[in-house]
This record gives sequence, structure tokens and C-alpha cells, in this order.
Amino acid sequence: MTVVMRSLLFTPANRPQAFDKALAIGADCVCLDLEDAVPPDAKDGARAPAIAFLTGAGGAGATRALRINALSSAAGARDLAGLADAAPRAGLVMLPKVTSAAELRMVASILDEVNSETGLIALVETADGLSAVEEIARASPRLRALVFGGVDLSAELGAAPGSDTMRMARARIVHAARAGGCDVLDVPELDFRNAEKVDTAAADAAANGFTGKAAIHPSNIATINAAFTPTADEIARAQAAVAAFEAAPSGLVVIDGKLIEAPVIKGMRKLLAIAKAAGVL
Repeated sequence: MTVVMRSLLFTPANRPQAFDKALAIGADCVCLDLEDAVPPDAKDGARAPAIAFLTGAGGAGATRALRINALSSAAGARDLAGLADAAPRAGLVMLPKVTSAAELRMVASILDEVNSETGLIALVETADGLSAVEEIARASPRLRALVFGGVDLSAELGAAPGSDTMRMARARIVHAARAGGCDVLDVPELDFRNAEKVDTAAADAAANGFTGKAAIHPSNIATINAAFTPTADEIARAQAAVAAFEAAPSGLVVIDGKLIEAPVIKGMRKLLAIAKAAGVL
């Protein structure tokens, strides 16, 4: 069954009173943040509750995730040790500042050793990570998604968010994820109280090949989900195309004067699978 990740909601890992509320918002994935959202002196106290959240059950269908600290940091090493001890049977671990495929393979090896079934998300937010993004996207069968870390990457590259440099970076990450067979999520909209900007950013991400978008505020989730959910017209067109293709003995079909071939049908089937998983089919 296709599991959709149209929306990922970041929630500070040092606010356990918000965990259940976040799960009820309607995001496809709720990701506790042990990295940027937690001050250095609070990370040790937040770690155990965050890992307990990852290993928990329930949550109105939302996938549970945990963003740990960078593997190059002492806090990241402690996070990884805690995960190894807990050996979670589900959920996702987000690795920040990924610079190479070797990092994912190392974490995957540790999870293999403790028989954990947790998947991985790679946050691409450095120049080194962008240089290696094709290898990162193929690093491990555990990899579920790439996330475009536009804020940190923009600062490191010295490029404005809307510059050609950043548009190239976004496109490269989308291409790598699609070629590697994993989802790809856009950066959160920092002006999260501006509903029009959130809507425009989500629509732009969908039009540019992203499969979902991250968020830092619950109010953005409904808008993001809508942007990445097939419409009734799209579903109807896909159903008609797939039915006509399957009924055509030659493997070719013409609809509205346009030739529809196998690669297009593959995309149509994916759209229908997403619609079904999203509950609109």
C-alpha cells in the first residue's frame, strides 16, 4: 500500500505536552525536532521522551518521526545510541546536515544490528550534501525521503532563497529523489502566518515535482495536504486513461487526440495510489 507524506509537521522535542496535539492535526507525518528546536542544555532531557514518542503507537494515522542532531556532534552520537537501545519497530529518523551516502549507510547498519524497522529521512542542507545528493538518494533501502533544507543551504551558498542558484539546488534534489525512488519534501514556509504565501509555496512545490512539504506550524497542514492531493478531475482523467490503456491490445491509446504511452500511465497509476492513500478515492 502506498503511504503518503504530503505534509510533515515539525514539533519541538522538549514540549511533550504538544505531542498528542500534533498527532491530531492531520499531518501525514509528525516529526519531533531534537536539533534546532531544542537548546543545547535541554537536549539530554528531551531525548528520552522523544525516543519514547517514536516507539509509541497511535496518532490518528500520522507517521511518527524524530529529527536527531547532526551525526558529527556529541548530541547526535547520544541520540543515535539512544535509538540503538530503543530499537524502534516503526517510524522514521531524520538525519540533518547529511553530507554523504556513508552517513546513511552507517545509521542503517546500526538499525540493522538491533533489528529496528525504522526508516530514514535525509535533510540536504549543505553544499557537500548537495554535491552528493544523487548518491545520498540511493544510499539505503531504508531511505524514505529527501528534504530540501533551503534555509541553511541558502546561507551556506550565500544565495538568496529565490535566486537561480537556489532554484537549481531545489531541482537537483527533486531529480535525485525521483531517480532514487524516494519522496522529496520542500522546506517549510517561514512566514507561516501568511496564508497566501503558504498556499503559493505549497502549489509551487507541487508544480516543481516535490511530493510534499514540511511545516513548522499546525495551521499550514490543511493547505499543504490540499496542494499535494489529486483533485477530482485529475482522478477522473487518470482512471479513464488507465482503463483505456489496459483495454488497448497494442499498449497504445489516444485520448483527446493525444498519444498516451506506458510512462504516462505509470504516473497515472501513481496518482491514483496517492489518491487512495489520501482517502479521496
